[in-house]
Amino acid sequence: MPRNPDETEQPLPDGKRRALLKAGAGALPLLLLPGCGSGSHPSTGGGGSLPPGTPAITPRGLHVSFTGDPQTTRTLSWFTDGSVDPGGVIEYGPVTPDMDARAIATAAFPSRAEGTATATYGVDALTHRATAADLPADLPLRYRVGSAQGWSAVQLLPAAAGENFRFCHFGDHAQNDASRAVRDGVISRAPDFTIIAGDLAYANGEQSLWDSYFDMLQPLAARIPIMTAPGNHEAKDGGGQGYSSRVAQPGKGTYYSWQYGRVHFVHSTGGSLLGSDAASAAALVDELLWLELDLASAALQRAAGRIDFIVFVQHYTIWTDDDGRNPANFELVALEEQYLLLYGVDLLLVGHDHIYERSKPMALGLPLPGGYVQVTQGGGGQDLYSVLANPASWSAMAVARHAFTELSVEAGRIKGTTWAVDDASNELRRDGSLESIDQFEIVARGATASAGFARSARPRSAVLADIDAVIAHTRQRNVLHDLIEIGGEHLGP
Repeated sequence: MPRNPDETEQPLPDGKRRALLKAGAGALPLLLLPGCGSGSHPSTGGGGSLPPGTPAITPRGLHVSFTGDPQTTRTLSWFTDGSVDPGGVIEYGPVTPDMDARAIATAAFPSRAEGTATATYGVDALTHRATAADLPADLPLRYRVGSAQGWSAVQLLPAAAGENFRFCHFGDHAQNDASRAVRDGVISRAPDFTIIAGDLAYANGEQSLWDSYFDMLQPLAARIPIMTAPGNHEAKDGGGQGYSSRVAQPGKGTYYSWQYGRVHFVHSTGGSLLGSDAASAAALVDELLWLELDLASAALQRAAGRIDFIVFVQHYTIWTDDDGRNPANFELVALEEQYLLLYGVDLLLVGHDHIYERSKPMALGLPLPGGYVQVTQGGGGQDLYSVLANPASWSAMAVARHAFTELSVEAGRIKGTTWAVDDASNELRRDGSLESIDQFEIVARGATASAGFARSARPRSAVLADIDAVIAHTRQRNVLHDLIEIGGEHLGP
């Protein structure tokens, strides 16, 4: 079976297996296990030997996400070439204490779920999705995907974390040496999941680049769940169809919310998919109405003590000290920022500007205790920009580095560490080591402060009172970025 050049087969020594079972997700070794190929692995069904001369149809571009309860489900997505559906299933089971390395790699899987197949936008391929359900929360998962015409290698996923967990965040990933260095850095940190804040593949209309992107991403995404948001470059692929036909996310897919431990995550398009057509404008209206209800519900949950934090994810920055993007469109900023301030969003995770910048708690472009913290992590791989010589008063840290941010949630605190994969002159670190360039902490709001943001959702008329301005300014921003690309300034924003 053909292999991704970034992957190598490795056995799982007994010592590693014991460490995996004892320490859980944080110590999960990210190893590719043998077991690829039809008939090479015992199966609960759908396997078996192929007739002589039958061409193999090999799963590729594996990536894991959460579309249901993160404690008990995992959704697998993968691709097969051609328009003929070979069928697709996920076979899976827990890694139990009695399993040695050979059993992990070769034992029959106790569970199986049928997948679905849909056309992949822009290429002669199919996107397959299947969900592993009823998973024990305290054990790692072993799985493979495919059919009798070809299986993936056996992969391992970490056990679900509880209220204490870690995740990584970056955006603007692309496909180059820096992209791979960020990917490998995240793998080395072994988080419970990863958030990619838009501009994933930079296909820009060339759909085959999505294929090479998911091949590049597979060493990470097949073993650590990824949750994404679309960016302005996703809009260049059929208004987001290239993106939405390939990833599996909850809800509408392009915008959604989900909960992990005591943190409520909200992912928004940020208007990145708004075009000049009426359909995309209607979709943005639907998203804003949904956003109002979702954030109001989350703020009420936090006031009731059921969650500690609200984390908002989108591609676009609200405020920036990127040289060339500042000053921002302040009318648009005000329209977007009202949601964060009204419901007391704690943390805003964005990309778009190819720098790393962290704000102080802020609102309305000023430092403000009790405001939200914006983390711009646009150094995921694409060419870097530069920061202003004199950052604004709200900025706590701004630097042009290829990096990702690791966030650890524990006991009412989010502790952040930003890891650079390059040195101060932006040369990639040859030994693959990471440099900590920033650390910060966000403390959960107390009961009194949380209560101040607890309110019912505004009526539809109030939410849409400024909708003409929202649509006009969002279109203006999106068109402006396209013009900047054509002009060559900040090429590929």
